[in-house]
Amino acid sequence: MKWVKTLLVVSLALATTVLMLRYMDVTSAAFSFGFNFAQMFWVSVLETQLKPTLDSPYFNSFPFEKDGKFYRRLGVEWYRAILTKSGWEKLRQKSTPIRKSLHDFEAYERASRVAEAGHLVAGVVVLIVTAYVIVAYSAKAALWLVVFNVFLNFYPVLLQRYTRPRLLRTIEKLRKSHLVAS
Repeated sequence: MKWVKTLLVVSLALATTVLMLRYMDVTSAAFSFGFNFAQMFWVSVLETQLKPTLDSPYFNSFPFEKDGKFYRRLGVEWYRAILTKSGWEKLRQKSTPIRKSLHDFEAYERASRVAEAGHLVAGVVVLIVTAYVIVAYSAKAALWLVVFNVFLNFYPVLLQRYTRPRLLRTIEKLRKSHLVAS
């Protein structure tokens, strides 16, 4: 039954994409914004159906990521501040609240993998459509797609990569304190 649901979700996502490409101006900001959100919506629906383990080594931190300098130089803290001021962080806290419990931190770390994978998939789909727009129209016509893909997919991936090492350190400390208390 799972594959039927997956096939249905993928079919609906493809239909949505085709309809948006056919009936909207692919060079507009409205298309770019809506298309990015549509892709994230369908990726989220697919994730809830498949519940992938997301245990790939890709999700492990690389040595250059551990201290966060690389991501700070790319402006990830500025991006996080925008999310906080826009109210997005409050929405996130409702779905994965963080208290001082090991379970909550582990759930949040898993949610960071889900978000990262979702933004990667959506970003690749948007990148493919961007390539189509560049070939069919021009590089200038694809500008909105590039801008929205950077802010709605690329930076969220960077934010998850920046946050995960700190989450894992906290999880490790909580595990050690649980072992000591046991």
